[in-house]
Amino acid sequence: MDGLIQPGDTLRMERAGALLAVEKRIGEGGQGVVHVARLNGTPFAVKWFRPGLGDDEMRASITGLIQRGRPPHPAFVWPIDLVSSASLPGFGYVMPLLEPRFVSLAQLLNQDSQPSFRVITTLGRELVDAFAALHSAGLCYRDISFGNLRVDPAARQAAIIDVDNVGVDGGSALVKGTGPFMAPELLRDEAVPSTGTDLHSLAVLLFYLLMHGHPLSGGRADAAYSWERAAHRSEAELLMRSFGLDPVFIFDPDDPSNRPLPGDRTLTWWPIYPEQCRRVFTRAFTTGLRDVSLNGRVTEGTWRRVLLDLHDSVCGCPGCGAAVFYDPERSGQPCWNCAAPLPVPATLRLRGSLLVLAEGAVLTSHHLNRDRDYRTACAVVEPGPRQPGRAVLRNLTDRTWTVVPDGEEPKRVVPNQRLGIRPMRIDFGPARGQIL
Repeated sequence: MDGLIQPGDTLRMERAGALLAVEKRIGEGGQGVVHVARLNGTPFAVKWFRPGLGDDEMRASITGLIQRGRPPHPAFVWPIDLVSSASLPGFGYVMPLLEPRFVSLAQLLNQDSQPSFRVITTLGRELVDAFAALHSAGLCYRDISFGNLRVDPAARQAAIIDVDNVGVDGGSALVKGTGPFMAPELLRDEAVPSTGTDLHSLAVLLFYLLMHGHPLSGGRADAAYSWERAAHRSEAELLMRSFGLDPVFIFDPDDPSNRPLPGDRTLTWWPIYPEQCRRVFTRAFTTGLRDVSLNGRVTEGTWRRVLLDLHDSVCGCPGCGAAVFYDPERSGQPCWNCAAPLPVPATLRLRGSLLVLAEGAVLTSHHLNRDRDYRTACAVVEPGPRQPGRAVLRNLTDRTWTVVPDGEEPKRVVPNQRLGIRPMRIDFGPARGQIL
């Protein structure tokens, strides 16, 4: 009746010719509905579009994505084939069915119990890697926002849905974005969606992920919003005022006019992060607001480095046990929870990076080989078996390490052997490092 598919309908895959049996509806939005559908007993997801303007352009866009074959990154829930109905006009597409272990990113951040720093920074890096791969393929996403992201915090994996938003970088677009995530030039209608506008949206997303608030929603934006709302302005006019015409970063070092309101969560989270992280966010929302080129915006490579460094700098306060980020730029750094000065932790330095050797820290293949394999563990920091409070490094590789502790003779550390953490030089084979 409304031109939408219903449970019990049958759809035909246009390229494969196979039939899909439509089952329960699992999602609905402005563009259409999503149902579970089965092909020879195997469940998939089908998105069916509401009839309307832009059908031909949307069909052509999705066809182009299907013809590309595999997604540019495994995080994208990529279309497999177009589908049509013998009894309904219109079309949709079939895609892999997202497993129930994935939850909304917004839901995750609104929980009372927050994921650990290592989980949050890994999810951020996964998203950055996915969008970097998309942009390298000459495509842009156009609508980076909470609504299109799902995460599995236990597996530290991200999934990006609604890929029908994806199109050629700088091409015509039916979708321009979700208001608070949109780049100012898009809100002002001075640009079309592109890699550059995606980079602004990505920076907003990462700020939400780490700082739990919007980077441009401070006191001035709130006052303008309240005034405009009292004047019965539309939502689009309210967004334009706060995020399009004259946006100001809430922690702009040169303009305090839009500082967070008292009680805003960003006031708590901002000081927790190291100086390097805060510098990059400041650049994203000062220079990046004015210079909309790829030189002005913060690119994925920079975000990847920030998130990897954050992940590798997590340790615990010896006094209260709170998780903290070690910041080598802040001597006498206080614990955010108990305010006690934090001691300088043991660190492993290799290939220009720094890994804090706190319990649970993992040395990965990427640390040793620079291969972007962040999941293969080569060593892990464990509690010392005989000395409470002391940590050991366990060799998880199939190589024998050579270590030279300060003031001691060289030693060999065979696979699965533990090594007491103290100042030393280590030859891992593919790389050499030093514990300080």
